[in-house]
Amino acid sequence: MGQQPSGAPWQLVGFVLGTVGWIGAVVAMGLVQWRTWHVSPAEIDSGIAWVGIWRACFYSNQLVSPLLRRMSCQAMGITEDFVPWEIAAAQVLMVAAVLVGAAGKVTTASGLKGVYVGGGQAGLALRAGGALHLLASVCVAIPAGWNLSSVASNHSIAFTPRFRLPLSPRTQEAGAAIYVALFASGLLLLSAVLLLGYRNPALHACSKVHPLPLDWSDGTSLISRASILTRSSLCTDSFSGNSLSSCGVDNQAFQSEDY
Repeated sequence: MGQQPSGAPWQLVGFVLGTVGWIGAVVAMGLVQWRTWHVSPAEIDSGIAWVGIWRACFYSNQLVSPLLRRMSCQAMGITEDFVPWEIAAAQVLMVAAVLVGAAGKVTTASGLKGVYVGGGQAGLALRAGGALHLLASVCVAIPAGWNLSSVASNHSIAFTPRFRLPLSPRTQEAGAAIYVALFASGLLLLSAVLLLGYRNPALHACSKVHPLPLDWSDGTSLISRASILTRSSLCTDSFSGNSLSSCGVDNQAFQSEDY
């Protein structure tokens, strides 16, 4: 018998968790609520501004961005001097996490197909998918943790005048995007553990019937086995002589009945 396809239920769960984590990483990358600043300029009506990794936004009746209702947003590029290291790193690492996570999803799907349908190196593909999910988890965790540390230390950002934001807020707190990123990183890590834990099904040896060894120390066993061997030899001789009577089978010549 060959390889027994027992399936990969935990790896299937890992694929689902990894998918949810990857979607969370995409959502966190697009959200602007990485940091919530409490400010008090006259043009910011609500007194709250949001600093993301791509742009900074706040509500205003005076400054309105196109297609955004009562909201002013300014983009932040990685090449701008005022952008802090944690935001610049987040721009790179979050994009890398999304790309690596997508590659991990494709690789994992290929491995699961090999397990349930057949073909390909299923174990190798699942473990490679687990490694990619692990790398994606690290790429999400670093910017999330770094920005969370900056929020806890109330770090300032030297925005240029076009942002209409102060250099530092009165207070700031972690936004929803950081928590979404941390949750996504945890799901990607759990997915990686499940995928890396896959083991190929064991190969089962062919089922064969082997005669029991003779126990020469047991006289009863010796006699009974000798009797069986003798009777088997007699039956073989009888068959070779076209006689069935010695094996307990009636001769066909004597089975006729008078009607």
